[in-house]
Amino acid sequence: MPIGETVITLVGNLTADPELRHTTDGTPWLSFNVASNSRNWDKTRAEWGEGHTLFLRCTAWRWLAQNAETSLHKGVRVIVTGALRQFEYTSADGATRTGFGLDVEDIAVSLRYATATIHPTKGTRGQSERPAHGVKDDPWAKTGSYDDNPPF
Repeated sequence: MPIGETVITLVGNLTADPELRHTTDGTPWLSFNVASNSRNWDKTRAEWGEGHTLFLRCTAWRWLAQNAETSLHKGVRVIVTGALRQFEYTSADGATRTGFGLDVEDIAVSLRYATATIHPTKGTRGQSERPAHGVKDDPWAKTGSYDDNPPF
């Protein structure tokens, strides 16, 4: 992300199934809404109550869009991080309005109320997106006995 971006992390639930689309040149992009609910302690009733709900439109691109589309559905609790964007649009009554959205850098399923199974995908060069365990040049991938000293 460029320097000076307003980066936020949002935790909430998907309000509908994500929609995968493609640009005219074939680049995949995914749009979805996340509802983030706050909870407040009500002293008079001595219990937690619902606060305000923030709805934010999120957009993911390329492989992130494709992975998220196959993994997410309505109601899933997610953790989304990215750059906050402000945009203007014309409402149905003809008024110019301002909205906010999130250009997604990364997204994860929250494990607070669910479990997940991880299936690594292949990268654009036919390799896994993350390095395999025990890479030859990895000084931390030492086998045998372990101690607290760094391997350098």
